Amino acid sequence: MHLIDRLRAFRDSFIMVPSIFIVCGIGLSLILVALDQAMGYGPADATLLFFTVGPEGARGILSSIASTVLSVATMAFSITISVMSSASSSFGPRLVRNFMSDRGNQVVLGTFTSTFLYCLLVMRSVQGADNSVSGQSFVPHIAVNFSMVLALACVGVLIYFINHIASGIQVSTIATTVQSKYMKLIDRNNEFGEKGSATCVRQDERSNWPYSYPVCTSDSGYVVDIEPVVLAEKTKDSQAFVSLLVRAGDHLVEGQRIAWIFSDTELEPETLEKMKSDVQAICSLGDSRTDYNDIRFVQGQIVELGVRALSPGTNDPFTLTDSTHELTVGLVRAAQQSPAPNTVICDGRACVGYLPVEAAELIDLVFDSFRSYALDHEQCLIDLLKMAGKIICLGSDQQATARARWHAAVIVEYFRATEPLPHSLDLVLSAYDRYIVQQQF
Repeated sequence: MHLIDRLRAFRDSFIMVPSIFIVCGIGLSLILVALDQAMGYGPADATLLFFTVGPEGARGILSSIASTVLSVATMAFSITISVMSSASSSFGPRLVRNFMSDRGNQVVLGTFTSTFLYCLLVMRSVQGADNSVSGQSFVPHIAVNFSMVLALACVGVLIYFINHIASGIQVSTIATTVQSKYMKLIDRNNEFGEKGSATCVRQDERSNWPYSYPVCTSDSGYVVDIEPVVLAEKTKDSQAFVSLLVRAGDHLVEGQRIAWIFSDTELEPETLEKMKSDVQAICSLGDSRTDYNDIRFVQGQIVELGVRALSPGTNDPFTLTDSTHELTVGLVRAAQQSPAPNTVICDGRACVGYLPVEAAELIDLVFDSFRSYALDHEQCLIDLLKMAGKIICLGSDQQATARARWHAAVIVEYFRATEPLPHSLDLVLSAYDRYIVQQQF
């Protein structure tokens, strides 16, 4: 896995933000204690907002805050683990990543842990006259006062956490969160124009090359990221063309072919080996699929949310309705755009060809996943027909709209084959006529 992918995984874990907060808490404790030593505040400096206490009072305040914050942190993240377990069983294990990468949960953990360490470190500097080496007492009044500010912040964070968890497990919130990533990936997938010294264009015609060389992967795993632009910049001086055969989300087995290198002339062994190494280097492999650049994986999360809702144990067709609404926004956006670029040009020459995710493919994945589960629910079939109708009505990609129209016809055909009751059949046929034929919403 590439360094940037490791950094992304670290960023989304429960480690980065709490670690930053802990470092800040340790730094603040040292700075404020040093400031106390330099300023020398005493009991005469007490005001309404700035209080002073003796060594025992300071230890009592700091130990009370530390123990309370640690207890609340334990309780709060017991709730988090319980919510993640419930989400895994109800919504699918792939959605647990969204709870772990949630910035709100990370900030809550960081606030509690940093406050706990801050109080411990400040309490270490409190000295009474009877146990001090110098025989003088020292109480860091500024640091003790700031601990009260942190305690108030922890109370506010706790209130936020309870509200955040309560809203975070709602189906609409989960679907909306995933849908925002989905829309970003759709737009990124269809980005044309210059990227550094390269340009991404649509070029479906391929030249006939006399020499071709296969490139195979040296490892197994999921393709986390693939960088055709970086590859084009590395190989632009070789006068060869690289055709990538894999995309983000594909599972590779060691020895599997991942690309072809085409050339007009026979390549030198050193040049060929360097190009093969460059191709393997731009293909980042990991242990699991991620939502960084894998549009099919993100779409699958929304689909899984709806499919699981139709299981006999859950039987919640309204969740599928929410899922189709979120998917409709993304599929219509994909169907409104021009076919995605598939070639990288450097210095006026096509250097790399790659496989984008087409709108028609996204439509196929959604309807093929939902269809067999929705046949027992008339409302779910109506929701799917409505989604197909909006793609047909609002989309401009002819291939995508044709696929949506075909899937709508297949849904009706499959439903007829189940020999439904006349009333149920009339509902579905009426929906087909309204959304597909007349396109009235």
